[in-house]
This record gives sequence, structure tokens and C-alpha cells, in this order.
Amino acid sequence: MVSALPAQANPAASFQRDLVELLECRASPATMQAVTTALRGARYGTPQERPAHLKGWSFTRSGDEEHATTLIDMPVTLTAHGITTHRVVADDMGFSIPIDAGQRARIVGENGLRHRSNTLREPFQVWSPPEASGDASSPGAIVVSSDGEGYRVGCDYPGPMREARVPPRLRETATASDVGAALECRADDAAMQRIANLWERVSELSPLAWPDNVRAVAEHEYLADGQEMPVMVITLEQPAALKGLAATSLVLAYGGYLAADMGDARLKAVLDAIGLGAADRQAEGHWMREASREASSGYTRVQAFSVISTDGGAVLAGCMTSEVRSAH
Repeated sequence: MVSALPAQANPAASFQRDLVELLECRASPATMQAVTTALRGARYGTPQERPAHLKGWSFTRSGDEEHATTLIDMPVTLTAHGITTHRVVADDMGFSIPIDAGQRARIVGENGLRHRSNTLREPFQVWSPPEASGDASSPGAIVVSSDGEGYRVGCDYPGPMREARVPPRLRETATASDVGAALECRADDAAMQRIANLWERVSELSPLAWPDNVRAVAEHEYLADGQEMPVMVITLEQPAALKGLAATSLVLAYGGYLAADMGDARLKAVLDAIGLGAADRQAEGHWMREASREASSGYTRVQAFSVISTDGGAVLAGCMTSEVRSAH
């Protein structure tokens, strides 16, 4: 009777074992590098140049230049996270395998993953560990993401790929104090730059690159006095404060309006907290009063406290910033 060859003498079995370790967030940096290099070589080299254990593997590119994805179909199956599959997916988030909704729910529950969502671009949904609860015993962190009609599970490893997600200029983002100051028309230029960094990160980058305090980003449309008001809304894990009132939904509207959706707070309570009254009413459902003005380079920047009561019952409160040409 002939015994089976040990895994290290069987390149196909050894490579599959390493790939499973990579997918299950157990791979060492050396293993991760070896698997990535082998698959990249197979993807971009000719079939004749591939090692024997990668013969029969197919690599299909999909998506556009900005969000390129490679579908890797294997002639044999592998099992990772308790899921058996013929397919591995490679993209700028790393390697993953397709899963269905039931498998997603199981993996999310077993690993205590936090949900983040956005309506701007895929992945529209991501489940990942909160930053503060990273498992130091595991080389990487399990990540589940949406993928069209289905989902994928993969791994987020520390290193150049993770670091490259956030450009250095965007790494410093707004604190709760910065947001509160901006809503109250008293933020300095440095705080406003950090808020601009926050907006850019959540609107342009993957949820894996968002600041830890951001839970969701969505395009939304309010109606105010019958007029459409398109905005982007950021939902925070921990609230910011506007004149002592807690707010977890930040609103950015065209025209320089940074506000908070005040949730269950009553309109009168918001107006009283900000100090707006009948004399500040500009139109139906809109109160505004100048907070400051600053002249520079031929323009005057005007900031004003603003509260809008929308047709749907929401109360928006924050700071309206505009620039007007200075009189000569």
C-alpha cells in the first residue's frame, strides 16, 4: 500500500492550504506574500508559464479601471470559513470568496462584526470588527462585504494595502469637538480642514477607510417649503453636540450648509438652544441669524446660524457659510 505524500511534497495541497489560511485571516506575512505573488504571476503570465498546481485555473477580469475585480475559478474546491467553493475573488480589498445571505449572517454573528453602509458606491455594505476590538492573536481581520446581489467574505491584513487606503493628507479627520464647533459657527480653519477630510474620506473611499466613528453615508433629499434639498448624510457611532443637544446625523447641503438632523428634538427646543426667535424667521420653516463675518482677499465670509423645519417633520440645525464680494 502506498501512503499519501505529505502536504509539503504536494505543491497543489500546500498551495491550497496556504490560500485557505490567507482567506481565513491566519496567514503569516510570508505566506500572504507567497500566495499573492503566485496568483499575480498566474494572472498576468501565460498559461504555459504557470506551475503545475495552477494549471486549469482561470482568471477573468471584471469591473472598470477604478474598481477592477479578478474572478479566479479553480478546477478543485477549497473550504474556508466552513464554505466550499470553486471561486476566489481578488480586488483592491484583497482576496475573498462568494457567500449567500445565510452564510453572511452566520459569519457576522460568530465574529461580532459591525455593519457600515453607504449609497454612493460598492461595496454598499461592509461588516468588519470595530477598531478597538481587533483580535491581536489573529494576523488579519475578517471582513464581509456586499457584491452586487450577493456577498463576499475575506480578510483585511495590516500592511501596505491597508495603509494605502487612506492618503496621508486625509488621515487627520474631524473630532466630535470639531463637528460641534462647525455646527455652532465657531470652528477655525484647521477644524474645517479636518471636517473636509472627513467628508472626502467617506464620500470617496471604501467603508474600510472611514474614520471609526462613521457608521453610514447616504444621499438623501429633504423637502423644505416645497423645495427639494439634496444632501449627503453621515451617521455617527457617537454623537456630536450642538448647543448641548446630541446629534448623530450630519448633513452637508449644497451652498455651504453644514447641519445636523436633530432627530427627535422638538423644533422649539432647537430654536431655544441656538437662540433664534421670531425676528430671525426668514421664510416658512427657516430661521437664520448672522454669527460672524470676516473679510479677506476681496471677499467677505459670512457665517450664520440656521434652522430649517422640513416638510417631513425633520429639524436641521447648523451653520450656513457664504462668501460675498467685498465692497471697494
